[in-house]
Amino acid sequence: MPGQAKAEAKAEAKAEAKAKAKAEAVERYTVPRHPMITPSSIEPPVHNVSDEVRHMILPSDARPNSLTTFLLNASPQGFNLATQHPFLQHAGKGTLPKATLSRWLSQDRLYAQSYIAFIGALIARVDLPYEEISHKPNSLQWRIVDLLSSSLENIHRELAFFDDTAGKYGLQLDAPSDPDTTFQPVLATEQYIEIFRSFGKDPSKSLLEGMVVLWATEACYLSAWTYASSFSTERGDDKPSSSDLDGGALREAFIPNWTSSEFQSFVKEIAALTDLLGEQECVKGRELNLFGWLWLHILDTERRFWPEV
Repeated sequence: MPGQAKAEAKAEAKAEAKAKAKAEAVERYTVPRHPMITPSSIEPPVHNVSDEVRHMILPSDARPNSLTTFLLNASPQGFNLATQHPFLQHAGKGTLPKATLSRWLSQDRLYAQSYIAFIGALIARVDLPYEEISHKPNSLQWRIVDLLSSSLENIHRELAFFDDTAGKYGLQLDAPSDPDTTFQPVLATEQYIEIFRSFGKDPSKSLLEGMVVLWATEACYLSAWTYASSFSTERGDDKPSSSDLDGGALREAFIPNWTSSEFQSFVKEIAALTDLLGEQECVKGRELNLFGWLWLHILDTERRFWPEV
């Protein structure tokens, strides 16, 4: 039948285009002289990621061979360096001056703003089925659309939260990192912005690649601020948070927001959908290499995103 032949030809062309895009993506992150990335070949697992963190950023039914589990096991020391910075210790103890917090928060605002276009680019990559889906929660593609749509709503609320909280505690959202310069992104922020923008510029980047970036950044953020909160509970003194050097902004507002149960559920859902998409696309071999290098790049950028204190 002519219609059937046309549909088959279209499906074949689509599959070829997808395979070509995957190959190009692998080339972006594959360095031929390096061996295949595996948890044991990246570094010795001497600094393990704690079970508490795993339960916080991975779904409860995550399999040992899932994509996000593979990534988390690939560089435990790199993950800990990215999420256990001295800046976070001071944040949890209430010993960050307002000027220091303002400089970092200004960079985080730029990060959040660039996130909007990134999420839009991921939504554009979702290949929704032609057939009607009566129960959309059973469709992986529709679940991803729902998640990404929620991400956009979340970032709008987050930016409004930044404005409200900065106003309440007397913080700046455009504080230059160097007093002698005008406000602009620092190198780590620029790298995050470029990672996000690249999904709008480069059509060969896949939805799965974007989901890995989304999970990696959010998992690091949640883990980092959970680490910070541990120092808040360890303080053990009777001083009110209003006596903190930032006036209580972090311990009263920011840290509770960035460690909430809702945020934890969001990060787990990203991991679950990323793993399902990886299974659907049968990720293995050189493609794991792609995601491994991408994960390491995010960890390195996140480590440098925290300012020296």
